[in-house]
Amino acid sequence: MNVRGTEVRPTEEGGRTRHGGTKGCAHRRWRSGVGYALLLIGGCRPPAPPQAEVVRDTVERGPLRLTVEAGPKTAAVGDVVTVTIRADAPADYVLALPEEKDFGDVSAHLVATPDPQPGATGMLWRRVFEVQPVVSGVLEIPSLTARYGHKASPAETQPALAGELVSNPLKLEIRSVLTDQDKPEQPRDITGTLLPPLPPLPWWVRVLLGLGALAVVAGVYALYRVLRQRALRPPPPILPEVWALRALSALENTNWFDIERVREYYYRLTEVVRRYIELKFGLAAPEMTTEEFLVSLAHDGQGLPYETGRLRVFLEACDFVKYAALQPTREDGQQVLRTARAFVQATAAASSPPSQGGGGNTGGSAP
Repeated sequence: MNVRGTEVRPTEEGGRTRHGGTKGCAHRRWRSGVGYALLLIGGCRPPAPPQAEVVRDTVERGPLRLTVEAGPKTAAVGDVVTVTIRADAPADYVLALPEEKDFGDVSAHLVATPDPQPGATGMLWRRVFEVQPVVSGVLEIPSLTARYGHKASPAETQPALAGELVSNPLKLEIRSVLTDQDKPEQPRDITGTLLPPLPPLPWWVRVLLGLGALAVVAGVYALYRVLRQRALRPPPPILPEVWALRALSALENTNWFDIERVREYYYRLTEVVRRYIELKFGLAAPEMTTEEFLVSLAHDGQGLPYETGRLRVFLEACDFVKYAALQPTREDGQQVLRTARAFVQATAAASSPPSQGGGGNTGGSAP
């Protein structure tokens, strides 16, 4: 009795997963943690592409079974359609599977004829063909015949192939590569070569790229910190004699006598000298009057490496202008400026005390 049936199903059936016995909760959590760690290191692999559907026909006669399978069920013009013929028979049967000429008008090419292999019910016979359709529409794989014979004794090698197993035709859908907007008489222009997508990077390459990105970020942040510290660093302090000479030059470049600001000129001149004495020698000259300052120098003659008499003459000459309304000439103003500059230059080589009152930053212009 022949039993025929035609079915359409995926080439691979889904497997069944069976869980092991009950284990401790802690052990399951440990396994889950290891699995997550491996996912993080290796990255998530893309899901496997879905299996193409095939068309299958099975014929059975006694212990013999013939299966013809063709796929994919839906293909495009130019795609390769694979036709696989399998026959299961006991070991005492000999089979002759279809050949290329048995496909009739369908151009089929034999690609594989493996030797019979042991199977579940005896021996498994296989033969694989490829068909490349060139016309859209329905592709019909014709009925294929497998002939068989039974060995009368183990010594018999080639019995007469008197029996036949005949499959039903299989129909496949072949789609055209042309769209509704294409016209055969007006072909489209040839486009550039379409390259296949690049394969995913190995996990160790992704790890190295991540470490490299972290190193770049860390380097940029370290450079930012260094530049920021340099920008916020205060400028180096200016030596008292350098500051004083700059302030005196600024006074010299201003025409105080033409704008009738002689008293302000003398005020600024004495403030520069007093500030210089405080920064250079640690003497609080700006807070003292001229008499108090001279008395302080008289008690401590080693505090200032300069002739006290010459400094007294300079300070008293400035006081006459500031407080006695004395009207000096331009030559007098230039002379006191030269005296102040000579005083700074003469005392510049002297060492400053370890602690200078108010000498944290002497940068700036003349007061």
